[in-house]
Amino acid sequence: MKPKTKAILCNFIAFMLIFLAFRLTIGYVLKLNTLWLALISAVITSILAPKFAVVEEEGKEKVLMSSIFTKGHREV
Repeated sequence: MKPKTKAILCNFIAFMLIFLAFRLTIGYVLKLNTLWLALISAVITSILAPKFAVVEEEGKEKVLMSSIFTKGHREV
């Protein structure tokens, strides 16, 4: 699998899992319209979800992860 494809897939999976967790949790606690549930969950997830990117170092492409909970970047 190409590194760019892996980064996009990791971004999607991480966003999806965190989004669903927040949507179900907020939906269980608060009785809101589904549109508001989706918008609130998407904003929270956009802030908290890890970001994956491809960086070329020394002629090799590497997939790096950045999160607000970690310092710097980590290689995946």
